[in-house]
Amino acid sequence: MLAVYFASDRSSSGKSTVTLAFSMALKDSGYSLSLYKTGPDFIDPAILSMALNPEAGVKNLDPFLIPDRYLTEWLFKGSVGETDAADEGETFRIAKNEDLNIINKDKKAFVAESAMGLYDGNSFAIAKKFKFPVVLVMDCKRISSTMASLVYGLKNYKKGVNVCGVILNNISSVRHYEIISKEIKENISGIEVFGYVLNNEKVFSIKERHLGLTTPNNESENDGKEFERTVLNIKDAVFKNVDFNVMVNVLEENSESFYELFNKQAETIKNAKPDKSNKSNNAGSVRIAVALDKAFFFYYNFNFEILKSFGAEIVFFSPLRDKTLPKGTRAVYIGGGYPEIYAAALAGNTPIRKEIYEFFKNNGIIYAECGGLMYLCEKINYERQSFAAAGIFPFYADMDKGGLSLGYRTVRLKEKTFLGEAGLTVHGHEFHYSKIIKDGAAGSKNNNDKTGKDLKNILEYESLSAPGVFKPEGYNILNAVGSYIHLSFYSNKLIAKNIVESAKNF
Repeated sequence: MLAVYFASDRSSSGKSTVTLAFSMALKDSGYSLSLYKTGPDFIDPAILSMALNPEAGVKNLDPFLIPDRYLTEWLFKGSVGETDAADEGETFRIAKNEDLNIINKDKKAFVAESAMGLYDGNSFAIAKKFKFPVVLVMDCKRISSTMASLVYGLKNYKKGVNVCGVILNNISSVRHYEIISKEIKENISGIEVFGYVLNNEKVFSIKERHLGLTTPNNESENDGKEFERTVLNIKDAVFKNVDFNVMVNVLEENSESFYELFNKQAETIKNAKPDKSNKSNNAGSVRIAVALDKAFFFYYNFNFEILKSFGAEIVFFSPLRDKTLPKGTRAVYIGGGYPEIYAAALAGNTPIRKEIYEFFKNNGIIYAECGGLMYLCEKINYERQSFAAAGIFPFYADMDKGGLSLGYRTVRLKEKTFLGEAGLTVHGHEFHYSKIIKDGAAGSKNNNDKTGKDLKNILEYESLSAPGVFKPEGYNILNAVGSYIHLSFYSNKLIAKNIVESAKNF
């Protein structure tokens, strides 16, 4: 078994590139992978999932979105057993026919990537809590011998993390690499220089968008093949001058503390008593249709797990391709993504827009986040063009007049909805460039019937930068709720329970 936590001194250092390449090399070597991304990011996990097709998806590790008492459960879920997560008193359930202490530990890898720098945000907390061996990915562009001082600082700045290796990225020549590696080897003990990656921008063609990487369109078979070629080229370029076998050996030697946590969690699962209270909660499935395609794919996969623990059946559909909602749909969940990029195609799929609107008019449960909120508006404005959307909220979603809204949010319900009673609080994250335009939508069809009069602002939030200052957010008409904030159901499982119970009664 091995574990690794790729980190650096900053963003855009090459962490995601190396994480992708190393994960692919591990998979090619027969390892079973569990993949993680620190923080609330959606893009890097999506790329890893597309490239590696992990069964459980890439998991976000974020102490703000996931309370500490659940973090260990979430990290190891599916690796040392399954969990029944129905209420505050949930316990573990051992997977059938599985000896938790005799998993093929020699071919199991836990690969995680930090957010920003090692000591930024929650990156350090995750590395310390789970005792990950840390491998630094350092951008060496426009720097030489001084790089050793940065590596030394990252290794020794705080106690509690084991920085055991470094990969030097953006190296211009063999001589450039030799100068930096010599400084590190002579002046820093306990760290292995695994090699270097040349600054060949033609190879690394997954470009950045906003705060992360762009996702491939995969609009056709050729797009998929091009993405496959790109990630293979990335793997080959990284390991042209990085020693994979040395990495594996060093990480296995430094994963003992992580493996102790693994065994401890296995023992917790073995000794836990079955949670019989969950049976009643799961009596009868409630079908929740989740929008999932290249326009909508920003989701925390733990939200799906928690919904399922309360009896939800998650069924995916595409607002781009499908003409109808899945048969038997009792609630609709539309997450974030890039609806503005595919606004023309979304507008052109009139049948699904009409069906979603009729579902709404019949008091169907609809929950939308960020890009999903944009889709529920009258129109989406992008690059000076206007495209028809679902028409539920009497607004325009405008990409041209917006600006960056970013940060963790503590959300409080102002009024009772299917999410819960007034006063209920939940954590989430906001990240978008669009802006809701209320003026100019007065001619919407919602304002021509009673639903326009029923529009309510139902949420308020405070940010970490301004505690105690609450700002309005989120809208409700009938049983449709839309907000820019991506909520974490782990931070308050009542949200998920209330959604399922409301859908069950629809």
